[in-house]
Amino acid sequence: MTDAQVRTAVEAAFSPEVDPDGDFGRLVLSAAATGARFSQIARLSILDFQIENARIMMPSSRKGKNRQPGASVAVPVGIDVMERLNRTIDGRGDDEPLLLRWSYRKTGGPGNWTKDKRQAWRRADEVGELWAKTVALAAIPADTVMYALRHSSIVRRLKKNLPVRLVAELHDTSIEMIEKHHRHDGGSGAQHADGIR
Repeated sequence: MTDAQVRTAVEAAFSPEVDPDGDFGRLVLSAAATGARFSQIARLSILDFQIENARIMMPSSRKGKNRQPGASVAVPVGIDVMERLNRTIDGRGDDEPLLLRWSYRKTGGPGNWTKDKRQAWRRADEVGELWAKTVALAAIPADTVMYALRHSSIVRRLKKNLPVRLVAELHDTSIEMIEKHHRHDGGSGAQHADGIR
């Protein structure tokens, strides 16, 4: 995704047509700003949200068989992103999930649902319908998946000539995976990966 497409997707995700509560918008914003996987973002707590340092302490992924969780990584985030996320944390405890959404319960006859309680995002398949609405509203290619925000974040940082080692660390992946999948996407920063290990 281009930077313009990412911005358009984020604004579309915040639109009332997609989610009038803004919960999905905050999820998409977090994914676009950090490039983290859904499973990492869903586990963020308010304590991980460090607005005074303009960073999010991203928990490590749990990919791989029997993988033990590693240390969190400080991911720099723009102050505009921090301010947008900060609007929802007043009066909440440090150990509460940073990002919440409404769950619903049936009331009465078929098709009758009412808001029940606020809870953390749990599974990536929860976002399918919301992301499809976002893609349509943003007028980006219909086959664009939400994971493209991660790819775009990696490419954006490579184009800024950040060391590949740092880009890999920020995205909880390996230098080898960056070189395999993004070597020709990021300009000089990616093309000279062998020299900056």
